[in-house]
Amino acid sequence: MHRSDGGDQPRPMTDVSSPEFSLPGRFGIAAHVDDAGLRLVLTPQAEVLAHGVVRASVLAYAVDAVAGISIDESPDVWTLTTDLSLRMRPVPAPEALEATSTVVRRGRRSVTSTFEVADGNGAAVAWGAIGFATVPRRSADPPKPHVTPAVAAQMFTGRSTLSEPLREAAGIEVLDAAAGVVQVTVTPELRNPAGTLQGAMVALVAEVAAEEMAAARADAPVVVTDLDLRYLAQAPEGPVRSRTRLLGTAPDDPMQIELIDTSADRLTTLVYARARVLA
Repeated sequence: MHRSDGGDQPRPMTDVSSPEFSLPGRFGIAAHVDDAGLRLVLTPQAEVLAHGVVRASVLAYAVDAVAGISIDESPDVWTLTTDLSLRMRPVPAPEALEATSTVVRRGRRSVTSTFEVADGNGAAVAWGAIGFATVPRRSADPPKPHVTPAVAAQMFTGRSTLSEPLREAAGIEVLDAAAGVVQVTVTPELRNPAGTLQGAMVALVAEVAAEEMAAARADAPVVVTDLDLRYLAQAPEGPVRSRTRLLGTAPDDPMQIELIDTSADRLTTLVYARARVLA
């Protein structure tokens, strides 16, 4: 979840916003609860695909939401995403994808979960791990939204979808494709309830920076398959701009991406990414 104290808290990604106002709220995700717990089902639409593959940032939103909601047990404790590592297979988008999570460690101040995204046949398409910090709510903090799995099932209906490709809807501007420099203005549609750049949009900026650099070097279509995100600070103002470095010489070598809130010249997110060149 999120904490709107304006300080350098871990970047929130479990941001459950109204589909009427939030861009990530229009990813076409439905929530289901049964004896096995919460699961989120994404029905892929063309607008969330890159070359026919579901974007890594869209999967990052689904797994962060399912993991964060599943562990958020108290209205008096903020659950803040600190890190997320995602690996995915660049397969054509199936009819549906189901995200689930499992807690592997729960401490006094932190929680670690693993996650998996599978297609309708149960084959894994993406998997990884996610970490959260648990911070007691202070008396001066605003009321904390407490989204239980039951509430999530009412909020995530899968009916809200995008009307244009995701990166265009987000307004991401490519400043230097070969250098992996892109930026985004922090508009109301991209903010979470805390007023800062929403976590899936953070992942999207990094994903676009990586795919632009890799595609320029390969002179061919690419899909980002790996995202390792470390959330360092909020980005309430922006524009948020990427600074990308290729860790090697080949287009499919890893990349280091720093996301900078240019209004304060502040590093907000550290990302390591890898792209697959499509044949």
